[in-house]
Amino acid sequence: MLNFKIHFAHPWFLLLFIPAIVLALLPHLRLSKRYRRTRNRITSLVLHLTVMTLAILTLSGMVFQYNETNEKNELLLLVDVSDTQESVQERRDEFVQTVLLDSKYDGYRVGIVTFGFDQEYVVPLTSDVESVYDKYLSATKLPDTSATNIAGALRYVKDNELFKNPQTSKIVLITDGKETDEEANSVIRSIVANGTRVDTAYIASEEDIADMQVMDIVLPDYHVNVEEGCEIGITMQVAQPDTATIELYDNNQLVYSDMFELAEGNKTVYLPHTFTSEGLHELRASVAIAGDPLEANNEYTTYLFLENYNRILIFEHVDGESNALVGMLNAENKYEIDVMNIKSEGIPKTAKELCAYDQIILNNIAYGDMQFVYDETKEVQVSYDEILNTYVSEYGGGLFTVGGSDENNADLAHAYRKDDMKGTTYQDMLPVQIINYTPPVGVVFIIDRSGSMGNSGENMDESALEWAKGAVLTCLEQDVMSERDYVGIMTLDDEYEMVLPLTPRTQEDKIRQAVASIKTATGGTVYDSAINRAGIALRTLGNLVDKKHIIIVSDGVVSSDDTQYQLTTKNFYEQDGITLSVLGVGLNENSSYYSIMEELTKAGHGRLMCPTASQLITEMRKELKAEEIKEVNYETFNPYINISTSPLVQGLERLEINKNQLNVTLDGFYGVKARAAADVVLMGAYDVPIYAQWKYGNGMVGSFMCDLNQRWSSAFMGNVTGQTFIDNVVKNLMPTQDIRPNDIEINLKEDNYTNKLSINAGLKLENGERMEGSLTYIQDGEDVQTISLNSVGNLKDTEGLRNSPAYVTLAMAENNNYTRCEFIVKQSGVYKFVLKKLDKEGNALETLEFYKALSYSEEYDVYTEQTDIDPETMLKNLATRGNGAAIEDLENPKEIFEGFITALNHEYDPRFLFMILALTLFLADVAVRKFKFKWPHELVREYKEKKQQKQEK
Repeated sequence: MLNFKIHFAHPWFLLLFIPAIVLALLPHLRLSKRYRRTRNRITSLVLHLTVMTLAILTLSGMVFQYNETNEKNELLLLVDVSDTQESVQERRDEFVQTVLLDSKYDGYRVGIVTFGFDQEYVVPLTSDVESVYDKYLSATKLPDTSATNIAGALRYVKDNELFKNPQTSKIVLITDGKETDEEANSVIRSIVANGTRVDTAYIASEEDIADMQVMDIVLPDYHVNVEEGCEIGITMQVAQPDTATIELYDNNQLVYSDMFELAEGNKTVYLPHTFTSEGLHELRASVAIAGDPLEANNEYTTYLFLENYNRILIFEHVDGESNALVGMLNAENKYEIDVMNIKSEGIPKTAKELCAYDQIILNNIAYGDMQFVYDETKEVQVSYDEILNTYVSEYGGGLFTVGGSDENNADLAHAYRKDDMKGTTYQDMLPVQIINYTPPVGVVFIIDRSGSMGNSGENMDESALEWAKGAVLTCLEQDVMSERDYVGIMTLDDEYEMVLPLTPRTQEDKIRQAVASIKTATGGTVYDSAINRAGIALRTLGNLVDKKHIIIVSDGVVSSDDTQYQLTTKNFYEQDGITLSVLGVGLNENSSYYSIMEELTKAGHGRLMCPTASQLITEMRKELKAEEIKEVNYETFNPYINISTSPLVQGLERLEINKNQLNVTLDGFYGVKARAAADVVLMGAYDVPIYAQWKYGNGMVGSFMCDLNQRWSSAFMGNVTGQTFIDNVVKNLMPTQDIRPNDIEINLKEDNYTNKLSINAGLKLENGERMEGSLTYIQDGEDVQTISLNSVGNLKDTEGLRNSPAYVTLAMAENNNYTRCEFIVKQSGVYKFVLKKLDKEGNALETLEFYKALSYSEEYDVYTEQTDIDPETMLKNLATRGNGAAIEDLENPKEIFEGFITALNHEYDPRFLFMILALTLFLADVAVRKFKFKWPHELVREYKEKKQQKQEK
C-alpha cells in the first residue's frame, strides 16, 4: 500500500467535535466522583463519545485513499538475434539493458523471447526484473539464427499465450527489420485484437560489408544433350578486385577448378562443362577469396535435369515434301517422328494436344496454310499460329521453321513471304522479320572546302559548301541509308582532314555534329591524299558491307600539281572494289574541269553528276540507294559461322581458306532480317541470316532460311556437316523440361525457408480418389531424407525440427481437398517433389515430379535489392498498426512506458460502516445505562470462585 491518505468531503463538519465533547463531558463531570467513576458511567461515556465521533466523521464525508503497484503490467522484449544482428549485438544488448533498468521500479513483469527463423522463450515473464538481463545473456539454447521471421515471432507470442493479462501487455520488437520469411504485417492484426500493443526499436545492421557473394549459376537457356559441351556461368558480386578460386561440382564431383582475377562489380565467369549422363545433376559452385568476411554466401546450388526428348511432329503442306528431312533426321532412329499435312482434319487442335510432342517442325509452311480451330478457353475460332504460340511460349515446346519455294513457281517463296506473314502471330514468333532490306554500305563523303567552294556557284543562292553539307545530311534519312551502313566524313583543300572516321549510321548525332563543324578554308584542292586515305579506311570494313563507295562533293577545281589521284582511284577499284563518284557543284559540260572529273569517275567506275542546287540532294540520295535483298535469292555460297561458340557448330568441318565458313554449300536463301534479340548462328554475305534462333517465352524458336527438301539444299543434306548441323539444331530446340500434359498443376511460392504449394483447384477427385505427396532432400546427388507431404511433423520437437533439412507445417489432406501444403526447407541442396493422384485402391492415375534448390538463406544476401519500403519505414508502419510507437531515442525509450498504468488508485468510503457502528453503539449505550452488567473477566473470576468453593465443600 502506497500514499495512504484520509480525505474529507465536508471538513467543516469536524468543528462539531467541540460541542459534542462539551455536551458529553459536561453532564458527566457534574456528577460526584462516586457516581461518575462507576463502570456503567464510564462505559456509557465512551460509547457516547464514539457514537458522536462516528456521526461527525460520517457528516464530514470521510474517505480513505491509497495506491497499489499494478502487477498486471507485462512487457515482453522480442529480440532479433539473427546473423545480420551479430555485428550490432553490443548496441542491441545495451538497448535491452536500458529498457530493463527503466522498468524495474514500477512493478512490471518482464520477459524476453529471442528469435531468428524460429523462437526461444529464454526469460519467462517475471517480476524479478533485476535478474532478467543476466538470464538473457546466459541463455544457451538459441533459435535458428540463419533467417529472420518476424511474423513467426509475433505469432509465437500469441499462439503460446505468453501474456496472462493481454489488455495490459506490450511487445517491444527489437530488430533491423530485414525479413527473410513471411511478412509481419500479416499477423499484427491478430496481436492487436487481444489488446496487446507493439512498439518497434530499429537496430540498424551494418550495410557496407566488403563481401564477395555468389549470386547465381547461369545455366544454358536451351536443351543440353549428354556429351555436348556447354558453358555454366557463375555470377558473383565482388566488393573489390581480388583473386578467387572457383570450383564447380556436378553431383559432388569436382569438374572444374581454377584461379580467376575478379574485378569489382557484378561479374559472370563462364566455365566449360560436359554432362556425361542423363537424369538429375546437382550443380554447386564454390568461390573462395582470402579474408572474405562472410563465407555462408560463397556457395550456390542449383540443378539441371537432363532428359532425352525425341518426339517430333512435322507439318507439311504438300504430301511427301518432308520425306528427305525425315530420312536425314531418323537415319539412326534417334527420334519418334510423326508427319501430318497441316490442312488435314486429324492434326492436334489444342496446345495441350501439341504437348504430346517435344518439338514442332514447320516444313515450308506459310501462314495461309494454317487452319482456324476452336479455342475452348476463349470460345472463339483462332488461327493455328495462336495454338503454336501457346505451345511454345507457355508450355515451353520447341519450334523449327524451314523455308521452301512455291510448288507451282520456284521463283516465289512459300514459307517466308512478306505479304503472307505481315501482322500475324506467326511472324511475331520468329527470330527473323520477313521484310525486304538493303545490304550494308560503307561510304566516305569527301567535302571540298577550298576557297572556291566558299562562294556561290552557278545557280546557287548559298555557298557551294553549305549545299554540300545539306546534301550529306539528307543521306542520313532512313529510306536512303540503313542502320547497318557506315559513314565517314573527310574534307579536302591543300591537305585532307578526317573529320569523322567510319562510324555506324546509328550514331546520327555524332555524324551531324561532324558535318556541322566543317568551315570554309583558303587554298587549293588536292585530291590524291584524300582519296588514298578514304580508300584505306573503307578497305578495313572487309566483308561487313556489300558496297564501298567514295563520294566527292567538289566544284572540280583541282590543283595542277595533283596528278596521281586517277591512278590511286583505279588501284582501289581493282584491288578492293571501291567505287568513286563526283558531285560537281556548279560544273557543266562547258566547264574546263568537267573532263578531268569525268576521267576520275571512269577510273572509279562511278558517276559524274553536275546537279543544280535543287538537284544536288536528289542525286546524292540516288547514288547511295542500294538494291534490296529479295524474298528469293539464287546464289551458291558457303554459310558463314557468326557465333563460333554456339554448340550448333562445334566440330563441323570448315573451309581451309576461311575457318569461318562451313565446307558445304547452299544454292539459295530466302531474304529476311534478323531481330535484334536473335542469335544468328549461320549467315550469308552482308550479315543475311541463314539460321537464327531465340528464346520465346518458355520455349525456343529457330528459323532456317533455306529449304530442306533438296531443291537448294541437296549438297547440304548430303554432307555430314549439313546433316550434323540440322541434327544439332533439332536437339538444341528441344524443351528444357517435360511439357507433357498433366492434370496435376502446381504453383510453388518460395519465401526463403518458407514454402507454400498450391495444387490446381480444378483437379477433380472423385470416387475415393486422393493426392499423395513426398519431398526428398538430395545433397551431393544422393537422397538424404524423404518426408510425406500428407502429415505434419512433430512441431513440439523443436530441436528435431532445427536439425531436419525439411518439415511440413500444413499437410496436404482431405480437410483442404488436397489443394494446399506448407513446408520448411532449411539446408542447401536440391529437393525433389513427387505428387500422385491415386484412386481408392491406391493406384497412381497421374504423377508429377519437380525440383527446387536452396543455396543459402537470404539472411546472407548482402546485396539484396531495396524493396519499395525500407526496413526502418516498415517497422514504423508495423508499430502504427500495432497501436504502439516506433522508438526514436534508443538511449531514452520513453515511448515504451507511455500508456501503462503503473499504480492502481483505491478509495474506501467508511461512512456506511460508521453509521451501522454508531447505531449499534448507541443501542449498547442505552443497554449499559438501563442494565447492570459485568465485564467478561469478572464473569470468569466469579465462575472460578464458585468452582473453588464447591471443591472446598
